[in-house]
Amino acid sequence: MRVLIRSDASPTIGSGHIARLLPLARTLRKQGSHVAFVCRQLPGHRLDMLAAEGFETFALPQRYPGEDPQQAIESLLPWQADIDALAHALDSHPTFDWIIVDHYGLDYHWQTAARRWAPRIAAVDDLATRQYDVDLLLNQNLLGTPQAYASLLPLGCQTLFGPRFAMLRDEFCCPAIPIKPQAKRVLVNFGGFDAAMQTHHAMLAMAEFPELEVDFVAGADNPAWENMQALAADHPNWRLHSFVSDFYRLMTEADLFVGAGGGTSWERAALGLPTICIAVSNNQQANGEAMAASGAHVYLGPREQVSVEQLRQAIGFVAGNPGIRRSMAEHSRQLVDGRGAQRVAAALAGAVLQVRPATADDAQLLFDGRNAEAVRRWSLETGVIEWSSHQKWLAASLHNAQRLLLIAETDDGPVGVLRYDLRGLEAEVSIYLFEERIGLGWGRALLARGEAFAINHWPQLRAITAQVLPANQPSLKVFREAGFTQSACAFTRVLKDDSND
Repeated sequence: MRVLIRSDASPTIGSGHIARLLPLARTLRKQGSHVAFVCRQLPGHRLDMLAAEGFETFALPQRYPGEDPQQAIESLLPWQADIDALAHALDSHPTFDWIIVDHYGLDYHWQTAARRWAPRIAAVDDLATRQYDVDLLLNQNLLGTPQAYASLLPLGCQTLFGPRFAMLRDEFCCPAIPIKPQAKRVLVNFGGFDAAMQTHHAMLAMAEFPELEVDFVAGADNPAWENMQALAADHPNWRLHSFVSDFYRLMTEADLFVGAGGGTSWERAALGLPTICIAVSNNQQANGEAMAASGAHVYLGPREQVSVEQLRQAIGFVAGNPGIRRSMAEHSRQLVDGRGAQRVAAALAGAVLQVRPATADDAQLLFDGRNAEAVRRWSLETGVIEWSSHQKWLAASLHNAQRLLLIAETDDGPVGVLRYDLRGLEAEVSIYLFEERIGLGWGRALLARGEAFAINHWPQLRAITAQVLPANQPSLKVFREAGFTQSACAFTRVLKDDSND
């Protein structure tokens, strides 16, 4: 699979868009996909960093003809000029399977035009303020809901809503950090640029707590850098970082985080790291409020409304209150499990998922997959299958004209198994995923691809049915979302209506 990512970074835009896409890009590459980034050469564009990590990169101009330099913000990006520049950059390059766009300034005009390079477009968003021409939309925030996008998306668009799709690095799929009786170490970070100088304000608030060890991660381009250096020199327990190569380690060593409401919100939640949050941009406010309402962090409000004294009081209250910190940790861990990037990657790969008939060479694969404990738990027959019985069953299945046994595969290997048993004009489907694929959302893609294969194999097919155990809520949900009609725990998907013949 070939994927192109369109996003930007600059002091005005921030680095959050690129930062939240990197875990997905790494996950896709690990699964065998080719991933490329295309960005404008704005100050702080991150293209060098992406290239150093091994991603293919394409550079677009810093400024387009006729563009007002005083209006160099995302909402005013001239989409046609961007498409023209993209055409020049991609000239003679192979097309892509997906284009992912994470940019507030590019709406359905750009998305429609970009289909010349890919048949599928995905958008990453958290505003719900414009029209989209996309095949998949991701909003990883708590307030991302179908209702918010009801009039903005085309029919048939797949949607991924909520923090379970928060795209985090692999290390955030981990145990929670311990909650100590008294917070001793604090981590402060307000993003890669911090144009609003909130790190400096946090320093002023922290000056009242000499007993706390504090790591300030600010970036050397921070407009208050010299003032912060002077403050840090007077506090032996403070460490001011212009760059850190292991931000994750600092997070795991911290007892309290003070920072913005951007992408690190989900990293903190996955770790169960108690947080005092201040929104540094408009798009962070709603999510900051929603996470506070869920008990996941303390939200003080937008930066313009938070004084140094208010921040000082909040730090003192939270640092000395283990019950508050423990409650935040528990609620935040309920929101995020660290597997969001894998779920998004599965949704993208599901669109190009390959399905093939099983062969005798798949005997071991099918044997191990069917006997996995997570699969047997929800099977109608939960016992362990013996190898000799399995061999006989497979041989009989492969020679049974009324049975279709399929294996779904993606770039990095097999995903799951589908079995269709034909009875008259209906076929009953049975489905399971290989153990490492469970919980990532592959089921709907398997059913769609399997259905297409079954219809082509049996043109006379009128309906597909399925039986699901009552307690198997994930499978019940998958079949409902795949268009099956439920009656108790039996599902039917009508393919052809005899009344129209």
